[in-house]
Amino acid sequence: YAAMIGPVDGHRRLFAPATLTLARTEESAGPDRVLVVNTRFGLGYMLHGPAAPLLGPGSFGHPGRGGSLGFADPESGIALGYVTNGLQKGVTADPRAQALVRAVRSAL
Repeated sequence: YAAMIGPVDGHRRLFAPATLTLARTEESAGPDRVLVVNTRFGLGYMLHGPAAPLLGPGSFGHPGRGGSLGFADPESGIALGYVTNGLQKGVTADPRAQALVRAVRSAL
């Protein structure tokens, strides 16, 4: 996710500003028939909300099955990836990932 919002290790960023805007602009919101929770989506990515507790309103990313979480927050310049070595029950981010996001948010 870091490479979507800025250069990484001397390589240019992957998303043009217009593409980044599309990823972060709400295209759908409401009940998700697959995840069975309310979600918000831009083009290709979930947006910050109850089902995707990302860093802030401009964040985009996706929680993964089993508790993983990945996202970028262009306003802060932070990208975060969290994975577990076990499959957790549920379709939203692991409680430990949510605690990590809260800690990062409070440190800003």
